[in-house]
Amino acid sequence: MKLLVLAFLVSTSFLAISQDIWTQKDSLNGPPRANASAFVVLDNGYVVGGYDGFSKKRSMVSYDPIQDDWDNEEQLGGNTGDGLNRASAVSFQAYGFGFVCMGEGDGWLFSDLWMYDPYNDTWTQMANFPGESRTQAVAFEIDNIGFIGTGKASDFATFLKDFWSYDYLSNNWTQVADFPGTARLDAVGCTMGGKGYVGLGKDANSLPNDFYQYDPINDTWSSIASFPGTARMNAVSFANFPQLFVTTGDDGFSYLKDNWEYNYFGDSWQQVTDFPGEARSGAISFVIGNSQYVGTGFNSGTYYDDFYEYVFTLDIKDPIQIDANIYPNPTNGAFSIILSALFNQPTFVLYNSSGKQISLLSPINSDKNKFTFEMQNLTSGTYYLSVYESNELKITQPIIYSSL
Repeated sequence: MKLLVLAFLVSTSFLAISQDIWTQKDSLNGPPRANASAFVVLDNGYVVGGYDGFSKKRSMVSYDPIQDDWDNEEQLGGNTGDGLNRASAVSFQAYGFGFVCMGEGDGWLFSDLWMYDPYNDTWTQMANFPGESRTQAVAFEIDNIGFIGTGKASDFATFLKDFWSYDYLSNNWTQVADFPGTARLDAVGCTMGGKGYVGLGKDANSLPNDFYQYDPINDTWSSIASFPGTARMNAVSFANFPQLFVTTGDDGFSYLKDNWEYNYFGDSWQQVTDFPGEARSGAISFVIGNSQYVGTGFNSGTYYDDFYEYVFTLDIKDPIQIDANIYPNPTNGAFSIILSALFNQPTFVLYNSSGKQISLLSPINSDKNKFTFEMQNLTSGTYYLSVYESNELKITQPIIYSSL
């Protein structure tokens, strides 16, 4: 992503034009499959388990994005893992390890948790999930803590909405605030900006299009803009701040391949370039660096092993001339922003590249629509400066900061 030319402006006065590219990559090793689990450790993507139309699996493969190829890895549970075959499990990563939890075996549901050590290619069983065993749940990770919730219970009929966190350092589970929407299965969940996001799926009566954000600091959920596309289940979601994406899935009648982007700063959705493979449900996704990857899944009895890389950037057109100029950019300390529109009492908030709020910035000098700031004691990287007035977001632009 060319950060120096990225102008991320999210007022309704701006028209965002997406530039997104899908590229087909090497196909998955082993049989095509759906409803597998995926995580990323050591900048490699791992795909575990799933169903190939004949049986559930516990095999695992890893993807190297530099070499664009797949390797076979130790099966879930290792040499003594017979009977651990599963589909529709959840997964997350923490402290450089991968974790796989719960899921559906041959007629039963699991409540176990397994940790994968990529350094030694070994699996270790950890503390069992203390809630009800389940399948088709969601999971995400924030600051090396795994969060798991929703899904279908062991009676294969009850939908769930409880949520739990897992801390690897203490090997301990803690129940957190329930998901605020209806109990559901096959929702999507991912992490962006230090918060978790969960939405869509199937509840007892419908396919809801609601979406929620989880704040782990306050253990609270809040609603965000509802998904505007076709309501769906068994889709995939992935995020690279400040964008979150939802693609593929099914609505109970049709398989889908449309792709939607959520704007963190603007709390809005827009449709972007479709997933290029066949429409499907039960795919997997993961993020490595600035690239998102989507693949596998099924459609009407056909199972897939194809795999695609997705790269997304933004250009901005400014038809109403509400603009901002930051200079120098890059900066190694002081910088100024000139706003093309006058604001009465603007507030300036600095975010890091992961979307976490760093500080409220107070200008060291101001003159009408020009404001000067000093950035100190920060690590080199990309930051985002957002301008608010009366608690309403007006504009966001990136700043490249170097501590050298």
